[in-house]
Amino acid sequence: RIYSVVHSNDPVARAVTLRVFGSIASVIAERKSVHHCIHRSLESHDQVEVDAALLATSQLCRHSSAFASGVSEKIANMVQGLMTPVDMKLKLIPILEQLHHNIDTATQVRELCLRLLPRYPALSFVVLLLHTLTRLATATLLHIPHHVVLLLDYAQHDARKVVRCKALQEMLALATAVPHTWTHSCISSLLSAVDKMVTDKEKDLALLTLYKLSGSVAVHSMASLKDSIAPYSYTHTLLGSACAVAAVTNIVFASPIDQEQSADELEQMSVLLIESLVVMDHSQPNSAAALRIVLLSLVKLSSHTKLSMQSLNTLPALLPSLPSPRHVAILCKALASVAGVTPDAWRHTTPPITRFLESRGPTQPDTILPLATLLMELHRGSTDTCQHRSFNTRIIPSLQPILCQHSSLWTQYTVARKASMLGFHELSEAIYLSISEKVTALRFRSWLYALHRFSAAQNLLQGADGLASLITALQEASAITSSTALLVKTVAPSSFPADYLTAVCALMDAHCCLLSSCVTLHTAPSHCSHLTLEQKLQHSVQQFQRVAKQWSTLQSCLFDADPSTLDYLTLLQQSCVLMASIISTALSCRPLVSPARVSTPMDTTPSSSSLPVSFEVSDNFNTGYLLGQACRSVLQSVQSNGDSLQSIPVTQEHTSFLSKCSHALLHVPFLLPKLFFTRLQHTTLKLEFSPSLPPAGQPILLTLSSYLALKVEGVVGHLGKPNKYRKVVAVSVEVIPKVEKIDGKPPSLPPLEKVEVLSKDYFQADFLLPLPSPGSYSLSVQPCLVDEGGRPWTGPGGACTTVVPVLVDTQDNLQQYKLQQQQQQQQEN
Repeated sequence: RIYSVVHSNDPVARAVTLRVFGSIASVIAERKSVHHCIHRSLESHDQVEVDAALLATSQLCRHSSAFASGVSEKIANMVQGLMTPVDMKLKLIPILEQLHHNIDTATQVRELCLRLLPRYPALSFVVLLLHTLTRLATATLLHIPHHVVLLLDYAQHDARKVVRCKALQEMLALATAVPHTWTHSCISSLLSAVDKMVTDKEKDLALLTLYKLSGSVAVHSMASLKDSIAPYSYTHTLLGSACAVAAVTNIVFASPIDQEQSADELEQMSVLLIESLVVMDHSQPNSAAALRIVLLSLVKLSSHTKLSMQSLNTLPALLPSLPSPRHVAILCKALASVAGVTPDAWRHTTPPITRFLESRGPTQPDTILPLATLLMELHRGSTDTCQHRSFNTRIIPSLQPILCQHSSLWTQYTVARKASMLGFHELSEAIYLSISEKVTALRFRSWLYALHRFSAAQNLLQGADGLASLITALQEASAITSSTALLVKTVAPSSFPADYLTAVCALMDAHCCLLSSCVTLHTAPSHCSHLTLEQKLQHSVQQFQRVAKQWSTLQSCLFDADPSTLDYLTLLQQSCVLMASIISTALSCRPLVSPARVSTPMDTTPSSSSLPVSFEVSDNFNTGYLLGQACRSVLQSVQSNGDSLQSIPVTQEHTSFLSKCSHALLHVPFLLPKLFFTRLQHTTLKLEFSPSLPPAGQPILLTLSSYLALKVEGVVGHLGKPNKYRKVVAVSVEVIPKVEKIDGKPPSLPPLEKVEVLSKDYFQADFLLPLPSPGSYSLSVQPCLVDEGGRPWTGPGGACTTVVPVLVDTQDNLQQYKLQQQQQQQQEN
C-alpha cells in the first residue's frame, strides 16, 4: 500500500513515500522495486523529491550492499557533473561514506574524493571531503597510512585555520577508532609536524592524538619516541603539556625494561606528574580536561608503584586552588581511586579534606557530594573499629550540618545512598530520616523510610558486643529487615530490593540460630546438652546451605546487574559456604578442605545453581570488600586452629570458636549494592507461541496419535544502555512436559532444549512433542538468556516460565469439549 504512492502524479506524495522508505530501510533493504524507484527519483526535476531520494539513498546504502554497489556510479556522475548544483553536491558527498560494503567500491569512492579535493578547494567542500575520507577509511581499514599523510599535508600547508584544525580532528578520530592501523612512520610524522604548527589549538590537537595513540596498542610503536615527546611536557599550553606527560607515562608502562630502571622511570614519572599538577594554571581553557588526563595517569601510576609521602600530602593540598566544583569532582574521584590501592596511607589526609569541606561547602554546594564521597572512600577499606568510630564521631558531625543546610534534597539522598553502599549506616540513617520528613509523595516517603529502617537495623547490629546482646540485636534486626522487605516490595521499581532484603534476613536468622545453639551448651543439662547441640548445629548447617542456595538463585536472575553487585552477592554466598563448612568441620572432625572455588554467576558451569551437600570452601575472596577480608581472616583462623576442632564430642571450645567466627562476619555491616538503587542496563524478553495460547484456563486441543508442533518466537528488548555489562548472544529454550491427569500408566516425557542464536534481537525455536496417551498435560517453557561467556541467566532479567496447558483426546471427544465450552460461554454472556 505504501509502494503504490510512488506512482502518484504529486511530487510531494512521492517525496513523503521516499522518506518513509528511508525510515524503514533496515526492513526493506533488499527490495528491488524500492531500489528502482529511488534510482528514478534521483533524476527527478522536483527538488523536494530529489531531497527525499537523497535521504532514502543514504539510509539504504547503510543496510544494502547491492543497492550501494548499484547506485555508486550514479552518485559519482552526479557529484562530478557540471549540471549538478553546488548545494546538491554537498548533500551527495556524505552518501559516499556509506559505500564501503566491498573493497572495489570503497577504492573507487576514495579515488573519486581525492580527485574532487583539488577541483573544489572551497572550505565547505574540503572539510566535507576530508570527513568523508576519514569515515570511509575507518569503515574499511584501507589506506590508513596514505590518509594520515593526506591529513598531515592539509594540517601543515593549508592557509586556512579551519581546514588545519579539521584535518587534525580527523586524525584524532582515526586514533580513537582504529589505533591499531597506525604505523611507526605515521606516528613519527605527526610528532615531527608539531613544531611546524602555527596555533596552540593545532599543537594541542596533535599532542592529544599522540596521547590517544599511547593509550592503545599503538604504544608499542612509540617506544623510540619517548624522548622526543618529553620536551612538550613543558609547553605553555595546559592541554598539550598534560597530553605529553600522559603519553610519556603510557610509553614507560609499555616499555620492556629491567626492574631497577623501571623503578627509576616510575619515580621520575610520579615527580613529573605531581609537578604538572602543582604548576597547572586552572584559569586557562580546557583546564578541567588537562586535569583529568594528568590524574588518570597518576591513578595508573599508583597501581604500579607506591607513591611517596610528598605525593600523598601534595594532592589534597591542591583542593583550595581549584576554581570550580567540576575541578573538585575530578580531583576527588582520582584521590578516591588512588586511595583504594593503599587506603591506610591516605587517612592522615582526612583533616585537610574535612576543613576544605567546611570552608567551601557553604559557598559552593556542588562540591559537597564529591568531597563527602571521598571521605567515605578513604575509610571504607578499614577493618579497624577505631577508624569507623573516628568517622562517626569526627566527620559526621561536620558533614551532616553542611548537608542539611547548604545542599539540595537530591544531594543529601545521593550522599546517603553512597553511605549505604559503603557501609556507613549511621550517616545514612540520619539523612534518610531527615529527607523522609520533607518529601510529599507517599511512594518516595515509604522508600526513604524503608532505607532508614534498614540503616537503623544495621546500626543496632553493629552496636552489640556480647553474645547475648548480639543474639537480641540479631532478632530485632531480622524483624526490622523482614518488615522493610515487605514495604520495599510495594514501592521498588523491580523485585531485586525485596529479594535482597529477604535473603539478608534469612542470613541473619541463620547466624542467630547458630549463636543460640552455641548457648545451649551452657544452659542445657550436661547429659543431653551434647546431643541437643549437635542436632541444632546440624540444623544450622542446613540453614546456611539454604541461604547459600538462595544467594545463588538470586544471582542467576540478575542479567542486568553491574559487576560490583555480583561480586558482593558472591561474597555473601561464600560467607554462607564458609560458615556451613566450619560447622561441618566441628561436627565431622575432618579438616577444612581448601582451596576450592565457589562458582559465581559469571562462570559457565552450572554448579552455582545447586550447592553440594559437602562443601569445599573457597579461599579466593574479594578483599576489596570488608566482608572479603573478614572471610579470609576467619578461614585463616580455622586453618590455624584446625587440630582443636577435631576433638569428640563438641565442647565449649567448639561453640566459643563458632561464636567468634559468626561475630567476625556479623561485625561487617551489610551493604546495599548498586543494583538496589539504580539499573543502567535493562533487558526484556517478549515471547509468542504458535499455536497461540487460548484464554486463561483453556488448554490447547490436540488429537490423539498426533504430535504437538510448538513454535516459540521471541524478541529481546533493551532499555537504558544496552549491552553495558553483558550482551545477549543466544536464548536457551527448555520445554518440560508434565502429566496432569491421565488414565493408566503415565508415559515418559523427556524435556527438550534448544539454544538459538539471536539474529537482530530475534530468535525462533521449534519443538515437536509426542503426547501418546489421552489426558491433560502442561508444558513448562523456560527461556534463559545466554551471554558471551555461555552463562545462562533466568528470572526477571532473563525470562519467566510460561505454562502451556494441553488436552489430548479423540476427535469426537474434542468436538464435544468445544461444544461444552461454547455453551458455557453463552450462558455467561
